[in-house]
Amino acid sequence: MYELAVIGNPIEHSLSPQVFTLFAEQFNIKLNYSKILCQNKELFHKTVNVFFANGGHGLNITSPFKHEAYQCAKYHTSRAEFCMASNFLKLNTDGKIIADTTDGIGLLKDLANNQQLIFNKKILIIGSGFVLDSLMLDLIVKNPKQIAILARNQEKIKYLQNKFGCQKFDNQIAYDIIINTSPNTRDNQLFSQIITLNNATFCYDLAYNTPITLFLQYMQQLNHNIIVKNGLGMLVEQAKIAFEQLFNKTPDTNIVIKKLNGSF
Repeated sequence: MYELAVIGNPIEHSLSPQVFTLFAEQFNIKLNYSKILCQNKELFHKTVNVFFANGGHGLNITSPFKHEAYQCAKYHTSRAEFCMASNFLKLNTDGKIIADTTDGIGLLKDLANNQQLIFNKKILIIGSGFVLDSLMLDLIVKNPKQIAILARNQEKIKYLQNKFGCQKFDNQIAYDIIINTSPNTRDNQLFSQIITLNNATFCYDLAYNTPITLFLQYMQQLNHNIIVKNGLGMLVEQAKIAFEQLFNKTPDTNIVIKKLNGSF
């Protein structure tokens, strides 16, 4: 029996246990997948060490601990090294923790599954949270025309400009792809700053708790012809990378996405 877990705060919303269980069923792999609520950053390193000391096989990381996950690892993949963030930890052959980040790969794969290519596209990202550090490298290497940021935190915007060459949001530009990483709450004033959408605009929300999130509803009100998608596909695709690293087997993500979509 393999012990896996996801750690974060909050954590109850996570579908990672279902995703990995459905992956494992494809290969008759027996695993137990837990959710770990970590109260604060000070406890994170201890929680990770205890998990692996007790025989843990792999650990997924969600907000707000992706930078802490990077810091607690002895080894890092090149992706994690560049981003200085990690959403997946496992033990290396010498028993030390190695950190990887699979968010960006998962996002690109899901965009490609929806016929959305990044090359020469104008991309807008809403929000400036830690998840952007995990996404940017994979977006940049696909050579978009530009990546702009719409966020409240001006210091974080400057950080993203300096590290990744991002631009500030311009409400006169009709962006090709809009990716929301910010909260789906009615007091989120970032959504209302978008005033221009082409019929071909693709709006994507990293949230996956409902097929049409509040952000996607706002965008459809601006232009009902746009294409919208939630982040369930990204969740499954990024998990596939971690599963492959843990078990050296490639699961069918389409089967899992269809089953999870049917649960909404």
